[in-house]
Amino acid sequence: MKIYALIAFAALTLLAPATLTAQTQLSSNDRLALLYAPKLNFTRGGDPLIRVGIVEGRKTVTFKPDMPIRVLPSGEDGPEIELPGNIEYTVSASEPQKGKYKHYVVVNRLPVANRGRVNALKDTWLKRGFIPEIIEVGGLFAVHGKVFDSRTVLIAVGGTNSRAKARKIKQQLESKYGIEGAIHSEVTRRPSALLTLSSNGIDVKVKARDVLQISPPRGRENTIAYTVPKIEKSYGKGFETRRYTGSLIFAPDNDGTVVAMVSLGAERLLKGVVPAETYKTAPAAALQAQAVAARNEIFSAIGVRNLAEPYMLRGDVMDQVYGGVGVEHPKTNKAVDDTRGQVMFYGKKIIEATYSSNAAGFTESNEYVWDMEPRPWLRGKLDTTANVPAKYKDGISEAELDGFLRSNFNTNSRSAPVSSAKNYRWEKTVPVSKPEAWLAQNNRSVGRIKDVKIAQRGFSGRVVRLEIVGTKGKTVVERELNARRLFGGLRSGLFLMKINRDANGLATSFEFRGGGFGHGVGMCQTGAIGMASQGKNYKTILKHYYSGIEVERLY
Repeated sequence: MKIYALIAFAALTLLAPATLTAQTQLSSNDRLALLYAPKLNFTRGGDPLIRVGIVEGRKTVTFKPDMPIRVLPSGEDGPEIELPGNIEYTVSASEPQKGKYKHYVVVNRLPVANRGRVNALKDTWLKRGFIPEIIEVGGLFAVHGKVFDSRTVLIAVGGTNSRAKARKIKQQLESKYGIEGAIHSEVTRRPSALLTLSSNGIDVKVKARDVLQISPPRGRENTIAYTVPKIEKSYGKGFETRRYTGSLIFAPDNDGTVVAMVSLGAERLLKGVVPAETYKTAPAAALQAQAVAARNEIFSAIGVRNLAEPYMLRGDVMDQVYGGVGVEHPKTNKAVDDTRGQVMFYGKKIIEATYSSNAAGFTESNEYVWDMEPRPWLRGKLDTTANVPAKYKDGISEAELDGFLRSNFNTNSRSAPVSSAKNYRWEKTVPVSKPEAWLAQNNRSVGRIKDVKIAQRGFSGRVVRLEIVGTKGKTVVERELNARRLFGGLRSGLFLMKINRDANGLATSFEFRGGGFGHGVGMCQTGAIGMASQGKNYKTILKHYYSGIEVERLY
């Protein structure tokens, strides 16, 4: 078993004044190594510092600060170069040296407390023709005396030096086995580059090997704003300009180009995350619940994700969208402040707080949606506080699904006063060309489709296995996400299906009647708004959606 877990007991570290003493300065290689280490440092106010990747793979990155900046070519313990604000600066890379990596496809992950299940999972993949690697990541961290455990065991296959090849293996495994795989990369040699800061506004050129830090005047970490153009949009195509605060850190990307990161306190980071995840107009309790869930997603990832990158999190949909200071809103800011430092624990583990837009009145257990071990806090359940027919309390069977979709009892997501409530129930017709094209694209064509049978549903009634029969054979589609993709992107896997056929018995189209939007695991964001509208507080909302958890203050 490979073990990359770190035991890091982090104490509050005040940022020390800059010093010119050469003996205390770290080498550029040491400072780069620190960016890759799963370690927590802190702001002056005691917030854990989080590095978020905002730009990757660029030859140059430009930014414009609205106040003077301190350029720190040797980090906080080295000399400072003061430069004026309101001038555009450019950071470029030269003398690139590409990094070397090994890439795996993660096919299962489980908390370290459940490592006893490793052999059974390993045997499953051996029978499928793979030789899995068992990799332990994460660590034990202590923040102001509060210990949390992020250790996670990964079952991974397909170790390769090519990320493109790993992506291809991932796509094949997702299509065949219905997993939602992830790429786990290990650095075997870190990349390197000479970074140069320059400007057309003033005659300046600052060079630094591997790491270049830009910071505001001391004490202005939360008031400076850097305008950074050409940020890739989180939703849709194209680019946009965003504003960030904190410090900017530049380092070589894996091919020796530039990666830009923003380093700021977790609480300020959340103020640019929560507005991107929910309605700013939602009731306070729903915003507070979203703030806690988003905070969980930050800390459950420490030492677990992005281990081959110099940042802790990506500022996009791959982790959590960070829109910068420009998206901050007084209501969501207050929700973050009201729940400062609070996260959900299950025992000593900070849970993965998954959520989706609308669970259609019944959430799903995680193992039916993803090929992973059951999480005790992610149990499917009726999403209502009203009295409902007892037959639905133990899950929804095939025979009960029609009645459930037609029912009108008061579930939390049905009654929520927001537009996402419209996804509570939906209908859609899909031509047969959609699934035939998807199967062909995934090298699983069965010719003309004759029949599609629902072979298995999850606890909530969501489709998790389909059998497809065609003129040239048959195939099986596993998992909820693939079932949705098969038909061109259904809103959810909670549906009934009618097949329309031609005179020869071949399918021509599919009519769907379903409910919800998203995977349905964990918190229903629309339902949380519904509960808040009924007067429920955020802890009640979180304990409703995440079974057996406790909300505790981490810092």
